[in-house]
Amino acid sequence: MSMIRTALAALLALTAAPAFAADDLKTGPIEEKNVLAGKATLDPKLGYVFIQGPIRSQAVLLREPDADTRTRYQADWEEDFAKAQKKYQSAVKAWELDIVVARQTGKKELPEKPVEPTRETFVGRPIALYDQASWGPMFIYSKGEGYFSYLTSVRPGTYIYYGPIFAAPNGALGGLCYCMGSVKFDVKAGQVTDLGNFLSATPEPKEPFDTFTQFQRKYDAERAAKGKEPVFKKPALAWGLPESLKAWPSAQAEFRASGKQNNYYGLQITRIAPIPGVIDYRRDTVIDVKSGTDVANPGITTQVKVKK
Repeated sequence: MSMIRTALAALLALTAAPAFAADDLKTGPIEEKNVLAGKATLDPKLGYVFIQGPIRSQAVLLREPDADTRTRYQADWEEDFAKAQKKYQSAVKAWELDIVVARQTGKKELPEKPVEPTRETFVGRPIALYDQASWGPMFIYSKGEGYFSYLTSVRPGTYIYYGPIFAAPNGALGGLCYCMGSVKFDVKAGQVTDLGNFLSATPEPKEPFDTFTQFQRKYDAERAAKGKEPVFKKPALAWGLPESLKAWPSAQAEFRASGKQNNYYGLQITRIAPIPGVIDYRRDTVIDVKSGTDVANPGITTQVKVKK
């Protein structure tokens, strides 16, 4: 059990704290006991995401880059590019020595010269991983019989549901990447964005190609054969904040279709199932049902235009 807790804590460290984020805003999970005790109060500079469901859950959110993020990214890119150039100079010197040794020893195949990084070819840190956020499965806000909720403070902006991602007992990231299509929503400063149980109540694909959904269906079928209630049964759609958050300004999330993403963590790839009125697919093309248009890909570019 201690290994699992350690691994889950590692996930929280990786995802709850925004990667490459500015230091002016402190974000992360909030527990109800701290709200009731007055230790956690609403910060008008932050946004908040509330999620509920019938079981413990976890997820990673990617924040769409805004002007501030792109400015920080550009500064990081310049710094990383300068370091790459220095490494290249050292690599060239080592290569020159290798050439001398190779010729002296009569080797026919000489080592290839290192490739010089240029402003046009160098790729820095993925901008999509700036300001990411997460919730669960630990640090529950409140819970009851068949009820678990999470409250997370985040930087205001537009967030993409990247998928149900968690940490395995060995510390590795696991879960599903909704890289082939997902949903996004806006989070405004000074209020709670209520996701309700929307993400756990969304319909499943008729023929799931990810192994986790296949496992859920097989598991519940076996339970049904024994006369037991299904564990992964989809709940009815529900919204609303607990009494302890009634004084906090809130708004129900408005979900929109989001395009494809890169698989940054090397997870199993899938996509969120079609949702009436929100997202649909035409083969591998993501469709925004609300506007009736195709969603441009990728949903987040991995590199901004480099200044010359």
